[in-house]
Amino acid sequence: MSQLTKIEIINKELETSPILSEVLGKGKDKYILSVLNEIKKTKGDDKKDLTVCTPESIIMAVKTACDLNLEIDSRQHCHLVKHNKNIGTEKNPNWISEASLWIGYRGFIYSIKRVIQDANIDVQMVYKDDEFKVVKEGDKTSYTLVRNNPFGNKNDIVGGFCYISYTINGRLVSFCETVSLLEINKIKDKAKTQTIWDSWFEEKAKAAIIKRACKVHFSGLQEIANIAEYDNQEYEMKDVKETPTEDETITSEQGLEIEELGKKAGITNDVICKKVGVNSFLEIPVSKFDSIVKKLQITIDAKKEVKAEVVSDNS
Repeated sequence: MSQLTKIEIINKELETSPILSEVLGKGKDKYILSVLNEIKKTKGDDKKDLTVCTPESIIMAVKTACDLNLEIDSRQHCHLVKHNKNIGTEKNPNWISEASLWIGYRGFIYSIKRVIQDANIDVQMVYKDDEFKVVKEGDKTSYTLVRNNPFGNKNDIVGGFCYISYTINGRLVSFCETVSLLEINKIKDKAKTQTIWDSWFEEKAKAAIIKRACKVHFSGLQEIANIAEYDNQEYEMKDVKETPTEDETITSEQGLEIEELGKKAGITNDVICKKVGVNSFLEIPVSKFDSIVKKLQITIDAKKEVKAEVVSDNS
């Protein structure tokens, strides 16, 4: 059976799939064409050849991409990857090749921009000869990156960062999430498929960095949370702490909520930050958010009671 015949079989299965007809609708033909183009690019590569994968696994991977509002095409929001599966026993193995979906860092960027249209996002690796500096002033963060050796390779990586800026209620906010090489390797060590990380280290590292930024700052945005949750399936999560760490800070939305409550309570931003021991709201640990909101709400309720008593006394 020729490679072309295998592609034709996959094409037929995709075109006649009731699952894809339901999720893709009128755009099915165009989407299937982009998927086939991506599959053809891998032909002949023993490690990546998707033409040998079962059509059923490709169909389910395409459906998953649709469910996550991502597209499998040259923009590389997400990727089809080949893996081998034993459907026999240990003594009598029967190996087949299946396709699965993994999310690229561009997929996270695409999803953020779809939800926050004016978001400016930059995710980069930092190499040992680079000059990298982060400056934080209140709700705004800036950075400088000078590539002294633009030809740095994987062995020269010392870490990475994700910078995001956007406006909320007319106010510009920005942050820069930094991740060391040690932390990146800890994430890599939890991956179920090490070969993908070995082949696409920088791509996977960038996806891990931007996912961490999303967890810290966009945890309330469901569409982004869905992508992060799917990506987590690629890792052994049993050793990952689900509770916030002291390094995680509140989101911009949470900062604005505190600010609004502070106005109602008659407490300035500076006073709130001083009590928490930070310079700005975006430095407030997420673990203290509920406590701050509760205390401000108590103050607001107390003011309302005092006002009600004054009105009652004057009536």
